[in-house]
Amino acid sequence: MDLLHSWGVELVVHLQTTHSRHKGLFSLASTVADLHTTFFCLFPIWFHLRRDTGLRLIWVAVLGDWLNLVLKWVLFGERPYWWVHETRFYGAGPVPYLQQFPITCETGPGSPSGHAMGAAGRNDAPLYCANYFR
Repeated sequence: MDLLHSWGVELVVHLQTTHSRHKGLFSLASTVADLHTTFFCLFPIWFHLRRDTGLRLIWVAVLGDWLNLVLKWVLFGERPYWWVHETRFYGAGPVPYLQQFPITCETGPGSPSGHAMGAAGRNDAPLYCANYFR
């Protein structure tokens, strides 16, 4: 499992070093993927535009969040920002430096990512609707 976590750390280091100028875009994408945004912003808009798409969106959000919770219980994945300081994977060598932001300071298991699962699931309903109107 440490090898899998190390790949996650390498990905974070890569994103933070090569795409640091897009920090605002990543933060916006994570905020949009948050469940609160779905309930308070996206659902009312889509429900007003197309009732069936709004209902689809809310069901995907609820079921996706429930599935994420169950998977977090089963996998209990570490957050890379804490794991690098707690593991013996790197031995006596230097530990990779990871920048932390307010959104990365969440408590609880970090894998699977609720923001990634939410974004993937909640993008389904608007994309379906966009294809429907073609």
